[in-house]
Amino acid sequence: MKKYKRVILFNLLLLLICLLAFPKVLIFLGLPNNCQIFEGNKTPLKINLPFNVSIRSNPQGNLKINGQKLSQRELNINLSDPIALQASSAGEYNLNFKLFGLIPLRKMVVNVLPQVKVIPGGQAIGVILKSDGIMVVRNSYVTADDGQKLFPAKEADIEVGDSLLEVNGIEIKNKYHLARLINEFGKKGKGLRFKVRKKSGEVQFKEINPIKSKEGFYMIGIYVDDGATGVGTMSFYEPNNGYYGALGHMITEANTQLKINVGEGEIVRANISGINQSHKGLPGEKLGTFFNGQGMLGDITKNNNFGIYGHLSIAPKHPYFKEAIPVASPLEIKEGPAKIYTVLHGGEIEEFSIEIEKVRRQYEPAEKGLIIRIVDSELLRQTGGIVQGMSGSPIVQDGKLVGAITHVFVNDSTRGYGILAQWMIMQTDLLEKKNLAKEFAS
Repeated sequence: MKKYKRVILFNLLLLLICLLAFPKVLIFLGLPNNCQIFEGNKTPLKINLPFNVSIRSNPQGNLKINGQKLSQRELNINLSDPIALQASSAGEYNLNFKLFGLIPLRKMVVNVLPQVKVIPGGQAIGVILKSDGIMVVRNSYVTADDGQKLFPAKEADIEVGDSLLEVNGIEIKNKYHLARLINEFGKKGKGLRFKVRKKSGEVQFKEINPIKSKEGFYMIGIYVDDGATGVGTMSFYEPNNGYYGALGHMITEANTQLKINVGEGEIVRANISGINQSHKGLPGEKLGTFFNGQGMLGDITKNNNFGIYGHLSIAPKHPYFKEAIPVASPLEIKEGPAKIYTVLHGGEIEEFSIEIEKVRRQYEPAEKGLIIRIVDSELLRQTGGIVQGMSGSPIVQDGKLVGAITHVFVNDSTRGYGILAQWMIMQTDLLEKKNLAKEFAS
C-alpha cells in the first residue's frame, strides 16, 4: 500500500513539475507570451510543435494568421508548420491558443507596431559625453602634514559610483572646478556640504571637512571623472524627425565600468586615420581624430544598454541609401548573408559582407541578439575582423535594417555580437510619433 502511495505521489509531483515548466518549454520552442511585429509585414513564427490548436483573438481587428483574418470563429492550425502573422494597422491583439480546441495552451499578446523607416548609418563619429555630476571612480585618502592617512570622503559615506552635483550650493562644472572649490573653501576654513546623487538615484547631502595635504592642497580623498570621449559608428537616423541611434552599447566610465548619466553631450564628425588590426585575444581599434564643437552632427540625450541616442542638427548623406528603408522585426531576421556599413579610411562609408550565424529568440528588448561573422576578404585584410570603433555599424539584410555590431569575440576577432535594430528603434520616440500622427489623421 505504501508503495502505491509513493508511486501516486511521485506521479503527482512529476505532473506538477511539467505544468510549471511547460510555459517555459513553449517559450523555448517559439511560442512566447508576447511578440512585436511591424504593420504590413508578413512575419513568420516558427514553433515546430506537432499539435493541432485553435486560436481566437480579442479584439478581432486586422490581424491575419496564414492569410486568414481572425474573426469571432476560432481558427484551426497545426503548430508544426510556420505561422505567418500580418496586420494592416497598429494595435494590440490577445491570442488564446487551445490544444485540440479544448485545453487552454497559451495566451499570447501580439503588439503590432507602426512601420518605421530609417536610413542606415555607418558614419564615423566622435562621441563627447559629459556626465550629469562628477562621478566618484575610486576612494582614496589624504596624507596630512604629520603623515597620517585620513579618509574624509569615505567617512562621510561617499562611495564609488556616486555623483557630486553641488558643493556649498555651487553647481560643479567639471573635475577641475571641483578641485578648485575644495581648495578655496579649505583655505577659508569652511566645511563642505555636498549634494550627492547616490548610485541608487537618491539625492542626499553630505558634510565633509577638507584636509590639508602635505603638498599644501585641501582634499577629501577621492578620484573623480566627468565624462568620456571616443570614436564609434552611427547605426541609423530618421530623416524627417532627426532621431538617431549609435554604438549599440552603453558608454561606461573607464575605471568602474559604471554607466555615465548624461549631463550634456554631442556627436561630431570623425576621420579614421588608421587601423590597429585585431588578433586572437587582442581586439584592434580604429584610430580616429575629431575636435569638440567642430563638425557637430547632433546632441546626446540618452545613454543606456542599447547605445546612445539624440537628435541630429545635420542629416548626413549616405552613398548606398538615398531613401529610408524598413526596420525588420526580430522574427523576420534569418541566418545567412547580410551587409554592414562602416568607415575604414577618412570619412568614406564602405559596404562589406558578413554572415549572420545565429538569431537569438528575443521577444523583449535585450542585448546580443545576433552572432555575426565577417566574411569579406577585404575587410579581414585591413582589420583582421571586428575592431573597436566599429560598434554601431549597421547590419542590413533583404533591404531591411536588422541590427548593429556591438562586441567582438576576444578569441575570434572575425566573429562578434549584434543588437537587434528594433530594440534600438524603441529607445527613440519614433514609434510614439507614428502613433500620434495616426491618431491625429483619424
